[in-house]
Amino acid sequence: MVKILVFGDSISWGAFDHERGGWVERLKTDFLQNYYEQGLGVYNLAVSSNNTRNVLKFLESDINKIDTIEFDDYILLFSIGINDSRYLGRVDNVFVPQDEFENNLQKIIGTAKNYSKQIFFTGLIQVDENLLKSLDESEFWENENIKKYDQIIAKMCKEHQIHFIPLIDLINESDLFDGLHPNAKGHEKIYNRVKEHLWKHIFP
Repeated sequence: MVKILVFGDSISWGAFDHERGGWVERLKTDFLQNYYEQGLGVYNLAVSSNNTRNVLKFLESDINKIDTIEFDDYILLFSIGINDSRYLGRVDNVFVPQDEFENNLQKIIGTAKNYSKQIFFTGLIQVDENLLKSLDESEFWENENIKKYDQIIAKMCKEHQIHFIPLIDLINESDLFDGLHPNAKGHEKIYNRVKEHLWKHIFP
């Protein structure tokens, strides 16, 4: 059985998709309904508020929680970084600085390669800055900074010849529930794009 393990934050976990539980859950349901006989399964290991520090810390233990299977049967999918890019209190106090973010990605990729030859990263989505600032003045996100972190992910994927799934152009304000998390429509759009990219490599 091919096991697709998804690591990410509250967006990957499925927050605020009140219809079908998020884009990963949509993948899981789709696979169970239509591709189970081909031996495809999806495991959502995303955690709300996750960032690259958390993913790096628990990556190996999370993988080892899953049944031991052959090397080539893992597909690892990472959707992480938007919480790294957020500011705490003031603009010069980013949660995970860019140099640390890049270093964390380097280590995540290094560990992932010990378990799989098929590694995917999604890019980041844009947010509604004005709505987020009106909700919480101590923690906020800016699209300009999010794009910088998105570019780092894309660069690292290119350097390591890893699959990159761009999302920065995909979500608009009408696709967001609270300015940060996608609503059902937004999750559906992410699901469709991720599935499209996965399919090119699972069923070439």
